[in-house]
Order: sequence, then C-alpha cells, then structure tokens
Amino acid sequence: EINARCDALGKDSLLTADLFWVMRPYFDRLHHEDPHYRIVPVGMLDSTVYPTPGDRKRAYRRIRMPAFNILQINDTLLVDRSLDPAFRRGDRIAAIDGIPAAEYLRYVYDDRHMEPSTLLFGHHFELFRQRFRIDLERGGEPLTVETEGLPYRDALFRLCKAEETDANIRTYADARCGYIAIPQFFPDNSRLVRILRRAIVGFKRQGITDIVLDLRRNPGGNGHAFDELLSIFIDKPTVEYCTGQQVRASKEAMRYYDFLTEEQLGQVVALPESEYVRSFATDPNMYVGGMRYWVLVGRDTGSIAASFVNILQYNGAALLAGEPLRHNALKYGEVLDGGWFLPVLLGESCVSMVRIDELTRRDDGYVLPDIPIPAVAAEYLAGDDAQLDRLLEIVRARQR
Repeated sequence: EINARCDALGKDSLLTADLFWVMRPYFDRLHHEDPHYRIVPVGMLDSTVYPTPGDRKRAYRRIRMPAFNILQINDTLLVDRSLDPAFRRGDRIAAIDGIPAAEYLRYVYDDRHMEPSTLLFGHHFELFRQRFRIDLERGGEPLTVETEGLPYRDALFRLCKAEETDANIRTYADARCGYIAIPQFFPDNSRLVRILRRAIVGFKRQGITDIVLDLRRNPGGNGHAFDELLSIFIDKPTVEYCTGQQVRASKEAMRYYDFLTEEQLGQVVALPESEYVRSFATDPNMYVGGMRYWVLVGRDTGSIAASFVNILQYNGAALLAGEPLRHNALKYGEVLDGGWFLPVLLGESCVSMVRIDELTRRDDGYVLPDIPIPAVAAEYLAGDDAQLDRLLEIVRARQR
C-alpha cells in the first residue's frame, strides 16, 4: 500500500501526511479498540532555521488559525462557534486554500468537534501560514472569506473559554427546562461541583425540574471529587462502579504500581482492590431531589466523561440522548505519554495503562443513548443546535 501510494504520487518515499493517509485504516482500528489511543502528526521546527529556544518560541507565537470551531458530520464540515463575525454558525466549509474539505478529512480522525488547526496540521502541516482563503456555502449560496485568523494559542484559549460551564448555563422557558454544558473535567473538580449544584438548585427554585446536561464535547479529564459530583444526581447510599481492573506490567507502570515485578513485564495483572475504586459512598446532603435529567452525549464523550454518563444511566438517574459513545469508551484508562515513530513525524498521543471492568448495561463495548438523536448535517445549516432542539421537543412532549 505504501508503494502504491508512492507510485500514485510519483515519489520514492512518503511525507508524514501521506504515510498517515496510507496507514489511516490501521490507525482507526487501534483507535476503535482504545479511543484514547491515536497516532498523530508531531510538529518539529527545523533547528538549522530556528537554532535557539527563543527563535522557536517566537516562531510558535506567529502561528495563526481561523478563529472558529468546526463540527464534522460525516463528510461535511460546518462552522460551529466563531470569534470572527465573518463566519457564522452553520456555514458549510467547502475548501480551505483551494483544498476540498473532503480531502482534509482523509488526514484526521472522525471527531465530531475540532478546530481548523487539526485539519491544517494533519494535511502537510499547513497551519504554518499567515493567511487563509476559505470557501463557504451559506444559505445555499457560495461565499469566499479571506482571513488572517488569530494567533493559534489565543484563538484556542478564547474558544475554550466560550465553551466553559460558567458561560453555558441557561433556561429554555418555553420548554420549562434548564441547560448546563459540561465540556471537561479537571484535576480539581471542586469548583465545577459547586457551580453545577448551585445552578440545579437555582433551577428548582424557579419551578424547573427538567435539566439537560450537555457532555457532547467532553473528552474526559480527571475523576477528582466524582463521589460529590454524582451525589447530586444519585439517591443511593453507595454507588457500584466496577468489578475489577487490570494493568499491563511495564517499566512505566512500575513507577505507579510498586507491587509489579520485573518477572511480570508484558503480562496483564489484576490490580489489588487497594489500588482502585470498586464502589463509593455518596453524600446525601449533596442530592437534589425531584429533578429529571436528560444527558446529551456523542462520539466525543470520552474517558471519565463516558464513565460519568454511564454511571448516571446505569443507576437510573438520567436518560441519555444523542449518539452512541465510541466503542470501548469505558474500557481503558490511566494514560501514559506515548512515543514517537522517528524518523517520520508521527507519534502516539497517549497509551492506556489500565483496563477497567465498569458496570454498564451492555457487554459489547458500547454505551447507547436511551433516546437516539443522530447528528444530521442538513439540520445544522441554519445555525441551530439541531440535536438540542430535538431533545427540547421531547422534553416539551413529556411535560404535556
């Protein structure tokens, strides 16, 4: 396959992006087994051009990107949230700098949410430019916008800031429903727990008893204070989490688990119960009763976020709505930094260390929504959040 790609391009060797293009089906298979695991392009600046750390730092500061997020639905790319008024939510991205959107999608994973930097970086490191020409379709009409974008780090920071929970708590009065987005979990979730409980209590005081929790963008993070967090939603003294966990013994794992020995290297070893949480007690003072929760999920709901929504579903504390989570979203965790595949500029984003036997409704590796609401590109062209709108229709119907 590598030789065939070389022949098609008229080359005797492949650049990093072309190698990814050839290997993509195999990378997808690994990603299907463990959603944490990705092989991705790794950027390096030429040390002969940028010889000092200061030179490299200044070069990275010059990197820019179009100032919006992207929604990927099958072969369609749509503008999601934008910091630049020249772009509107629902604009269909037809091409960037003359390269069709479908071509970019050959070089990236099928994440529902992403930034333009992911597309450009994966396609021959095209992020390293100062101006972008973007062909759009808006209201059925073609449109071309040229933009310098924003400095890469500034754009990412401001886009992430706009998605934070603090900025995404609101009420849909016509549906008598509250809405809270939870886009990530943190090494310290104490503040998030306080924000969530205060918002839920506030909704209840307004007479609102239906609440949508939106975790479609949440890739995971840290499970700190999850006992407190889940105590808000689950009215049980104890929550059962898993039946066991195993670790693959390696030199890296031995730094975290001192019971592992050299003789066990390469083996999958059961963790002693002292090394993981099988169940946890809830705090009855945290529980907010009389509420009905609807949780929006999708393929980007991963890692500890996948565990959060699964625990809610398994314990009957919420109905999940949206799309299935990725295969084995619950199965692996405790990730380590991955390695590089030099001399090509590809590397592992991370490698899971632990396998988890989490309690769930199914045994085929999938967490499925109770209310399927697929993402349909045509329904997003007007700039609306089509999945949320359809869920709110269901909430209204249940209230009648």
